[in-house]
Amino acid sequence: MEIGDMIEINRGQYNHWALYIGNGDVIHLVTPDGPSRVAFCSVSSSSGSLSCKGTVTIEKLKDVAAGNSYKINNYLDDKYKPRPTDVIMGEVDKMRGRTIKYGLLGNNCEHFVTFLRYGKSESQQADDFMKNLLAGQLGLFGVLAAVAVSTVAAASTVSK
Repeated sequence: MEIGDMIEINRGQYNHWALYIGNGDVIHLVTPDGPSRVAFCSVSSSSGSLSCKGTVTIEKLKDVAAGNSYKINNYLDDKYKPRPTDVIMGEVDKMRGRTIKYGLLGNNCEHFVTFLRYGKSESQQADDFMKNLLAGQLGLFGVLAAVAVSTVAAASTVSK
């Protein structure tokens, strides 16, 4: 494992992401309920807007993995050039211990790790979720449309 490697940790229903920073340590975005589970969210009484936050934490990889399987997955290396180690570690020093905005689809642990490694925030997991959600909705609309058409056709046949 090298400094700057993205570590994908299998959590069953989802994957948690951390970035290796040396000496068995990783930096990752956590929430009060654990790594990337449910963010700490509050509702503004004045605007009614929802605000979620996560904390940037450095821990031992073995503690973060907590018995779950994990692997190095620098899956964007063909798309982006990884930043130099000194730049990554400079970001680590700036981010360590900070509380930042968290969003499951827009600013999650994977977005955080890809930002540190490449300077770009991306999440294949969030993108796949949205694609599956849209495909499911389109599939449901297709079924509803077919039912509506067949109902209209049946009603038309009955009325003749």
